[in-house]
Amino acid sequence: MRMFPLGDAAFLFSWTEEDGTTPSGIAARAARLRKQGWTGLRDVVPAYRTLAVHLNLRELAGAARRAGRSLAAEVERLAERLYRALVDEADGVPAEADRHIRLRVAYGGENGPDLNACAERSGMSSERFVEAHSSVVYAVAMIGFAPGFPYLSGLPEELAQPRLPSPRRKVPAGSVGVAGGQTGVYPVDSPGGWQLIGRTAERLFRPEAREPFLLAPGDRVSFVPVPAEEIEKPEEREFEPVTASGNGSSFRAEEIGLEVIKPGLLTTIQDAGRYGWLAYGVTEGGAMDTVSMRTANALVGNPEDAAVLEMTLLGASLKLRRDLLCAICGADMEARADGMSLPTDRPVWLRAGTFLEFGRAVRGCRAYLAVAGGIAVPPALGSRSTDDRAGLGGIAGQALASGDWVPVGPLPRESGRLAAVLKEQADRRAASWQAVSWHAGRIADNVAPSGSRAILRLVAGAEWEEFGEEGYRRLLEEEYRVEASSDRMGVRLSGPPIERNLQVELASHGVAPGTMQIPADGRPIILAAGCQPTGGYPKIAHVIGADLPLLAQLRPGDAVRFRLVGLEDAWAAWETTERNLHLLQAGVRHKEGGNS
Repeated sequence: MRMFPLGDAAFLFSWTEEDGTTPSGIAARAARLRKQGWTGLRDVVPAYRTLAVHLNLRELAGAARRAGRSLAAEVERLAERLYRALVDEADGVPAEADRHIRLRVAYGGENGPDLNACAERSGMSSERFVEAHSSVVYAVAMIGFAPGFPYLSGLPEELAQPRLPSPRRKVPAGSVGVAGGQTGVYPVDSPGGWQLIGRTAERLFRPEAREPFLLAPGDRVSFVPVPAEEIEKPEEREFEPVTASGNGSSFRAEEIGLEVIKPGLLTTIQDAGRYGWLAYGVTEGGAMDTVSMRTANALVGNPEDAAVLEMTLLGASLKLRRDLLCAICGADMEARADGMSLPTDRPVWLRAGTFLEFGRAVRGCRAYLAVAGGIAVPPALGSRSTDDRAGLGGIAGQALASGDWVPVGPLPRESGRLAAVLKEQADRRAASWQAVSWHAGRIADNVAPSGSRAILRLVAGAEWEEFGEEGYRRLLEEEYRVEASSDRMGVRLSGPPIERNLQVELASHGVAPGTMQIPADGRPIILAAGCQPTGGYPKIAHVIGADLPLLAQLRPGDAVRFRLVGLEDAWAAWETTERNLHLLQAGVRHKEGGNS
């Protein structure tokens, strides 16, 4: 077993076939780690012959202070303990999981449009292909791509199939597919490039249920052939995601704080993220620039993880349905209230009926609007964050649209006192808004002036050595630019391609925000807050956690260069950011206590 850092907030443990460890055995290890409740362990993600362990640095920093150790020493201590625990479990780990799930499948026809072509490629009849596919007990090697999508190992070699040359735009939920040497089941309607051989009526992803996922890593799965009439048509299945329904009109009138007039380019509801579900293919997501989100929440008296609006490149136009205490942080989108320029990085009281408008970002990429009381859509899997790929959180699981109604929670007591003072000042001026005279300083230099060059700090990745001297030189000496195709899942870069010397493909494994992947074309992709929990490209490096807010504010066309640092430097930078945020929060409480 080998261990690699997965950036500065995760580890990746890797086994080889010679170790005699199976995907089910690794899944069993992951389940035990979860149950044991390790301090500083946030999540674990089994994938084939790897186990990604994601860390809670705040919890580890607290443990380090209590023990009189540095954060670096505490993380290294945890890594050593985890390594020993996982090595000690090498013997006696069950080769098979305890749970065996049988899925009824209608093979072929409209349920499996690729079955005949698959059978022909395998040199057998369709009946023989179905018999071979349904006679195996598979193991859930990992869950990824989409929430609840199982990658099943154990497919007979003769059934292996190529992916489609061009993915289908929509694959019905329940479709059973084959790609390469694995088989799987699409849990929700989604694009997909696997060969479709059948469909099951079983719901693999049930976000409204107490147990949202039918399958877990390590489970055994069998397919049972049934006639087509025994399963539902895709359009007949019921699916009730746990989100605010429709356009939010189901909320009570007194709960509505904002009406969306124009949504801008991409405006979503985000909080600190959706934790604990990575092993089931659910991204953590949350705000791309957590420093700006936490600062905005502090300014209006919210918990730092309260839900906010995140606006990308072109902001929204909103109408206030009630008086609100707000704060705007992050990118400069030239905010205006009833046509008047609005200050940022400070609490601002706005009167009901005011039109709040954001323009194009003139500096940075993402702006954050926090409202005292927080955006109060219902949580889905523990978070209000919008995950539009999974249809979770926010309003109807999607970005905001014109006509949406956005609910706001009750005003916190301290915020209420400040709001009353500002309202009185606005009333005296007969104004629609009033701001405090002070503003918060920037915690991190994460919003670079337009046209400037950003420098992101990196720690080496697991495959660093496989890129050689020329690869290091290009990465650390050349300039790259952000491509327009970048999004919340990842920032794509153009520039000199980086070539890997070793051409062996990697099995899918855990990744994290900040992971820099190098695909076959050599163009780096830096994974962002909305990235999938697993990936298969080589990892040359990772952007350190303290620089992820800067990554979030890079715009298409921005220039970026990289600097290699050590893990201790990365942890020290994280501690500096946290310390500055705590100082800001204390300063805001002092200012607002004086209602200044």
